[in-house]
Parts: sequence; C-alpha cells; structure tokens
Amino acid sequence: MTIVNERSMRIVVFTGADQLDADWIRRLAAEPDTNRLERVGVAASGLELVWQTRPDVVIVDRPVAQTEQLISQIYANLPSVVCIALVEQQDMANLRRLMLAGARDVLAKPVRYSELVSSVRRALDVELNRRRQMGGTPTARGHGRGKLTAVISPKGGAGTTFIATNLAVALRQLSGSRVALADLALQFGHVGTHLNLWSRHTLADLVLRSDEIDDDLMGAVMQSHSSGVDVLLAPTTPELAGEVTGAQIERVLDALLERYDHVIVDTWSFLDEITLTLLAQADHILVVTTPEVPALKNARHFLDYLRQHNILKGSVSIVLNRFPSVDGIALEDVQQHLRQPVSANIPSAGEMVTYSINRGIPLVMSNAQSWAAVRLRKLAAHIAGEQVELLSLAPNEGKEQRGWFGGKSFLPAWKR
Repeated sequence: MTIVNERSMRIVVFTGADQLDADWIRRLAAEPDTNRLERVGVAASGLELVWQTRPDVVIVDRPVAQTEQLISQIYANLPSVVCIALVEQQDMANLRRLMLAGARDVLAKPVRYSELVSSVRRALDVELNRRRQMGGTPTARGHGRGKLTAVISPKGGAGTTFIATNLAVALRQLSGSRVALADLALQFGHVGTHLNLWSRHTLADLVLRSDEIDDDLMGAVMQSHSSGVDVLLAPTTPELAGEVTGAQIERVLDALLERYDHVIVDTWSFLDEITLTLLAQADHILVVTTPEVPALKNARHFLDYLRQHNILKGSVSIVLNRFPSVDGIALEDVQQHLRQPVSANIPSAGEMVTYSINRGIPLVMSNAQSWAAVRLRKLAAHIAGEQVELLSLAPNEGKEQRGWFGGKSFLPAWKR
C-alpha cells in the first residue's frame, strides 16, 4: 500500500534499540512518498531530533509510560506533528491516557502494516486540512552545546579507533542526532581507514583558521559518511601534527560542539598538550584497555595521573575491549588491578572486526547483530543518556551470537 499525500513525508520512529530494523519500519522507509525516515532508540536524542527537523509524523513504539511522556512533550512544543502510538495492550485506560497526551491514533501490537499505513494516511490528511484552514508554522527549540566524548588508551593497539568509529555510527543510528567524529591521533590517525574515507581537507585546515571557523569552512572540511556521521580527518602528513597547539584544538572543539549534538574524538596515547586539552573539555572519557598485563599496567598509571592532577570535568569509564577472550585475565582481577570498576566490555570478535576494518565498514553496520556490535550500541545508548546494562559476559542477547558473511558463520572468539 502506498501513502499518498500532498507532499513527501518526514517521519521519526521512536523504538527500542533492538527494533530499529523492524520489518514495518523498513517498509515504511521504502514508501515512495516517504522523504526521510529517522529511527531513534534514545528518547532524549530523539526529542532533540524532533525539535530540529519538525517531522510530519512521529511513531512511538516504547513502553506506555515512556510513550505517554514523549507524545506529551512533542504535543506541547509542536502540536501540528502527527503522533501515533504503538502499544502492547490497547485497553481503554491506555487509549485514554495516550489520546489525552496528544496521540492522533493508538494501534495494538503486533501491528499490521496495512493498518499502520492507513492510520498514518488518515491522521496526516486531517492535519493537512487543519493547516490549510488555520495556517501557521510551528517553531522548533534551539540547539544547545553538544556533548564531547573522548576515546583514549594509554597503550597503542587497544582498539580506540575501532570503538570510536563504531560508537559514532551507533549514536547516529540510535538517536538520529547530529554526530561528528574527529580524529585527533594527529600523526597517524586511522579513522578514515576504518570508514573508507579520504579527503585532502583535514583537521589541518581548521587549525590554520581556528580563529575564523564558520559554517562554510566547516562544511568544506567535514566529510560525510554514509551512516550520517560527519568526520573530521587527521592531517595527511605526520609533520603537520607538530604545528598544532592546545589552544587551536580547543577552538576547533568549540566549533564542533556548537554544531553537533555529539562529538566523538579518537586520540593517541600520549599525554601531551593536545590530549590534556581534550580531556579537560570532555563530558565523557572512555579509557580503553585490554585484558593483558602491559595494557592494564598503563591503564592504572593513566587513571592515577588523572586522579592526581584533577584536570577532568566529565565522567571516566573503563571500557574493556576484547573481553571475554581466550586466556584473558578474569574481570575481578582486572578491576582489582585498576582499583576501579569496569564500566563496559566489548567481546573479542577477531574475524568480524578484521572484515569490518579491511572493508572500511563499521561493525555496527557490517554485522549489526553480532555480540560485539550489540555491546557497542549499548555503549552508544549510555553516552546518549539511556539507562542500559553495559557489562555482558555471555552472548545471551538474541541473534547477536552469530554473524554471516557470504554464508560463513563467525562465532565469538572465546566460543571457538
């Protein structure tokens, strides 16, 4: 069934992180009259997207209390946006509370696609008729300063670039918000390699004109990835890194945070002026380590340094990469050595990760249902403000135990 309206529709779908690729969403996105469909799995970021883009239709598939709250906020700020709720149980109590909140229709799950499309069509037709009679344009809330997340490891090879690139893409997938990924590994940055991006315009262009960054300059330098993430690549030659100062980096970060909801930064392992400037500005610092003695030793020294010098304004989380893994140190021993709880883990998935990196396709796109990709999305949801469980020591979250490449199966390394 095709939706027919006077103009193309812009749709935002609020759903759970594990339902972003549901069949009805994919079919709705493919409708000829769907101009744009954004999937969001993080409520706060989704609301920000609604304020910014003022879609025609919002479909909310969350628990009833959350659905009521979301629709109520949207209706209070943008009453002309058509809101449709999907609920597990369409009883009179739920129907009344959601309609009072501002829902134009309430559908019971599992939803029939034809019923959903018909509901969207009818509700939007009513709204279009009302707009023709009433006139007026809703106003959107302004954009505030974004959040800065720094991904760092005091030992090279821990996987910061892999985590930073996947985290940025997952944030974009979950929230639909404006996400920038900046490569501050100035001498030998590999963000471009992980995303299959290259450009002669890099961070060096912004640094040279850090006192006069405007939208035109930013637009020329930032590279668009297919996921919707905008990427600031590292300088193309190592020599340029020596010319960058902390003050310049601070101005570049300020310019990014004025334009994006989330800025993810991958950086190198040195505690120099550049890194300290970044850490001092970051809202979140993800300290990446692996379950081996040298990596844990460096991580402990790094954490001690941060505590002693009191340079931070944001939160610090330890991300244990490649864990569980074969012959790795036990979680209890890792936490005892670091004298701090591990916040999140990314399980070992060597072959899938190699496949992802060699082709420049983030794991959350190339093998979205893998255990590692699920954990990366959970980490992204946490950064976006959702309450989620970040530690998982067994692949018990559904289909993510197995990934497929041309019919070949790859299991997590610890189970092979």
